[in-house]
Amino acid sequence: MRQPTVFVVSADASVGDSVRVLAESVYLQSRTFLSLKGFFTELEPGHEGCLVINAEARERYDREQQELFGAAVASMPCLLLTDRGDVNMAVYGLKAGASDIVQKPYRDHNLLNSIKQMIGITATDSSMSV
Repeated sequence: MRQPTVFVVSADASVGDSVRVLAESVYLQSRTFLSLKGFFTELEPGHEGCLVINAEARERYDREQQELFGAAVASMPCLLLTDRGDVNMAVYGLKAGASDIVQKPYRDHNLLNSIKQMIGITATDSSMSV
C-alpha cells in the first residue's frame, strides 16, 4: 500500500507551494499541479490520498473545468480552498461533492486537520502532529 499523497491543484504557484510545504512539514507526501487537467494527465493509477483545490474567486469554470472538477471530487476526498466571502464557490464545491471547504487565509492547523481527516490519519498519530 502506498503512502497517501496530498495532491494540490492551484493556478497560483505560491498557494500550491505553501500547501505542499505545510503538508511536508508533517511528513505527508505532496505533489502540486497548476491545473486539474495537469493533475489528471500526471496522475498514476492506484493513487491514494486527498485533493486540495485552490478555487480562485476570479476563475469562472467553463464546462470542461466543471467536468474535471466533478471527476476530481469523484476520484478521492477533496478539499476546496476558497477566498474569504466566496459563498458561491463554496456552495458549488459542496454540491459537486467536496469533502470540506477551508477559507483563505487559512490557519495551518485547521488545514492540516482537514487534510488528515480526509486521508484517515487520527489526531493521536504523534509522527504527524501540527
